[in-house]
Amino acid sequence: MNALQEAVRTADRPWPQILLLEDEDSVAKGLQMILEEEGYRAVDLAMSGRGALDRFHRKEVDLLIADLRLPDIDGLEVIKQVKHDRPDTSVIVITGYSTVDSAVTAMKLGVKDYLSKPFSEEEFVSAVRGALAPKREHPAETARPEPTPAPSAPDLHLTSEDPARVEGLMAELRKRFAGRPDEVIPMLQMVQGRLGYLPENALEEIALLTGRPAASVFGTATFYEQFRLAPVGRHIIRVCRGTACHVKGSDRILEEIRQRLDLSPGETSPDRQFTLETVACFGSCAIAPVVVVDDSVKGRMNPANTCQCLADIRVHEDATATDLPKKQ
Repeated sequence: MNALQEAVRTADRPWPQILLLEDEDSVAKGLQMILEEEGYRAVDLAMSGRGALDRFHRKEVDLLIADLRLPDIDGLEVIKQVKHDRPDTSVIVITGYSTVDSAVTAMKLGVKDYLSKPFSEEEFVSAVRGALAPKREHPAETARPEPTPAPSAPDLHLTSEDPARVEGLMAELRKRFAGRPDEVIPMLQMVQGRLGYLPENALEEIALLTGRPAASVFGTATFYEQFRLAPVGRHIIRVCRGTACHVKGSDRILEEIRQRLDLSPGETSPDRQFTLETVACFGSCAIAPVVVVDDSVKGRMNPANTCQCLADIRVHEDATATDLPKKQ
């Protein structure tokens, strides 16, 4: 096929073409709904690896969103074949069985992002936008590529933590680790385990300790979904946005939390007590709508009992608190 034929073939197709490979029906439909709400209309679903490859070979695909554990073949094998046949196809991994080895393999295959389930709606949408960002121009209109600039530290909005607290934590890291470059991930895990997130000054100290460039440490922190670069609350509220939960009123629950806590999804209260997130699907559709507070899964929820649950947390932390604040 010559360049003119390719331009004619792609000129009329909707952009972007997204292929979603997910064998759990409720999760697939929940993610499809989120994509459609964001304006992505050309979303095709596949429930197996072979089904995904069949669709991939029959139509143009701009973005593949792939689970790793499938009923027939391994998701990484699907990604390998896709990148071999069409290297310019963007890929995002979504998995409930994340491991460092699979993440490293995915990165070597050219995967744009690696999300561990359950991920928030904001994390999913951000990953999709990031994966499609280099391909915003229609293939038929793509101009000669600009020269690639030299790598630099990512443009991140990072938060610094109390220097004394970070220095105390770094003293522990120096005792526990030898400072080898391959120890960056366990160091990041230890810092986040203590602080709840990865502050900028801690990332810089880890770079100095391991002798790695700051940009490399920042890149590791942003690649793995397990790491957070912003402070989170002591209690994380996750509201399911899957199809079953949506039909049974999860949006009303989310709105009530917004009003009572004055928080939008992705935000943390100034006192760091609560962080509000939305999740594509928890896979607990039989007890929809589902809200997860910290590690406690709560089913058949409604706005009233959800807010009572949060009020109980505040009462436990502050004996003088009797009710959640109402938005003025």
